[in-house]
Amino acid sequence: MQSGKSKLRELFKKQRSAMSQEDVIKKSSEINQNFVENLLPKICKQNSEEIFSLYLSSGNEVRTQRLSEHFKKNNFSFSYPRIITKNHPLEFVLAEENQTLVKNQFYPKILEPLGGKVVLPNFLILPLVAFDDDLSRLGMGGGFFDRTISELRKQKFKIITIGLGYDFQRSRELLPTENTDCRLDFIVTEQNIFSANQSQS
Repeated sequence: MQSGKSKLRELFKKQRSAMSQEDVIKKSSEINQNFVENLLPKICKQNSEEIFSLYLSSGNEVRTQRLSEHFKKNNFSFSYPRIITKNHPLEFVLAEENQTLVKNQFYPKILEPLGGKVVLPNFLILPLVAFDDDLSRLGMGGGFFDRTISELRKQKFKIITIGLGYDFQRSRELLPTENTDCRLDFIVTEQNIFSANQSQS
């Protein structure tokens, strides 16, 4: 099972790595716009007290800068994830003006907030390497988001999970999964919004 996931991960990572920076910026902008125009109004009202978690993109992951700008401009509260240690759920730090970001000690390519107020997000926006029509997500292999989602759900904390991905990251076959893998509620691409109940163009 793991070898199958590893092979798929390498295949999709290779495709993502081959993207030009112009392509990353263009497609990320389209994904951010699709999220803001077609999903956000359905899941959260402006001036709501609910909190989003927004990742800081690494490599050719879908960029999230336009989302953060929209959240700030429209008074949506949002946070960034922080890795405490390996094999442990993430914690979330409220985004603030002039926030200091540092490299994670275990994964230097990942930036995260230094200090700040720890919060629990209601909406978890996360990157992915690949996804399928069941909304299963293939990540980088660290298991941080799956552990975090599982722990929050155990606590009966209501959380909506949203993956951001490129259309080419959609696997035409169902991905191999394990009991620890968590399906997402929504996945947003350039052209589509896939939901747990249905997919729509």
